[in-house]
Amino acid sequence: MNTFEPTSLDRRDLLLARAYYFAYLGGWGFILPFVNLFYVGLGLNGKQIGTISAASSLVGLVLAPVLVSEVKKRPNPERYLQWALALGAVAYLLIGQQTSFWPIIVIVFFQAMTMSGLVPISDSMAVSVANASGTGYGSVRVWSSVGWIFSVLAAGWLIERLGFTAGFGGVAFGFVAACVLVFFIHPRHFAGVQAASGQPKASLFVTVGRVARDPILLAFAIALIFIGFLNNGVLQFENVYLSELGASKSLISVAGILSAVVELPFMLWADKIVRRISAPRLMLLAFVIIILQRLLVLLFPSIASIMIARFIGGTSFSFYTVAFIGLISSRTQPGETGTVLALYTITIAGLVSMLAAPVSGAIFDAVGARWLYALSLTGYCIGLLSFGLAARKLKKEPYANNF
Repeated sequence: MNTFEPTSLDRRDLLLARAYYFAYLGGWGFILPFVNLFYVGLGLNGKQIGTISAASSLVGLVLAPVLVSEVKKRPNPERYLQWALALGAVAYLLIGQQTSFWPIIVIVFFQAMTMSGLVPISDSMAVSVANASGTGYGSVRVWSSVGWIFSVLAAGWLIERLGFTAGFGGVAFGFVAACVLVFFIHPRHFAGVQAASGQPKASLFVTVGRVARDPILLAFAIALIFIGFLNNGVLQFENVYLSELGASKSLISVAGILSAVVELPFMLWADKIVRRISAPRLMLLAFVIIILQRLLVLLFPSIASIMIARFIGGTSFSFYTVAFIGLISSRTQPGETGTVLALYTITIAGLVSMLAAPVSGAIFDAVGARWLYALSLTGYCIGLLSFGLAARKLKKEPYANNF
């Protein structure tokens, strides 16, 4: 725990960071739950939708860790964040005006180039702000859930009346608002502890080597590979499946906020739990809950079962998100955290998504959405086994102060 009283500047940065997450991650709720419905409405098939996802992953696969490592060595890394948000907003507006596959995939490719470091640098900033203010990452991240609830509900209503252009406009507005907020957050939270103290940054290769020698981080990477590949279909096509089962866009928007509603208390609770039982154990608990969610929909495929699973998912997502950030930040040096987050959230996830997205699309085209839940269930069981075996070798560890 922090032994000092946060200053008024620390409290101000905490407020701004929460507003930033409300706007940027919450703003994604205007389009992410509906984007595959947009593609289907244009006449794209599952393989084409998977290829669009893979194109984005291909860029982030190589670029993200290098970009994050280099950006955080620069005097003003927050400027990259602002450019990424501004250009990302423009890209979303352009995608909303397209009617065919090839223009979309070209725009998505260039959008991914500009935004590949956005998530890890933002999360690294949130960890720094939370640490300085004496709170947990969940107290910042929960505001993205608040923003998500607002944006998904608004998007469902707007898209039904104005079309998908309203959704793309909403996410662009959120990105621009986040871009403006970055001006007011203290730059030290973007540079990291080492930069602020004048210490040199570890190179990308040194950081990768450290991850490879850490049995917990290595086991977690293996778990993410299996989970990412086998869970990809559910992530891509669950809302399409809801539509096939007869759900309206308004009902799909409600489904999109069920998890976020539960996240509001559980994200804060997860901050407390993770300090008691450690990040690895909280991660295992999240895996078990997700396995139960997938099993529910597989055995009882219906709109109701998906809605119940989404509601339960608020708990598992809160536990997973807080445990994920806690696991990375507690097992890396402060100056490495952003780069390692990029390796896990972008490079590993991107490689897996690039390979899995077209395969998932083909499976969806061939046998439908229900059996995608069986694949997802298998992935989480393998992940639970892989990560669980490594976690069993650890004695209970005190939770790191840098989270």
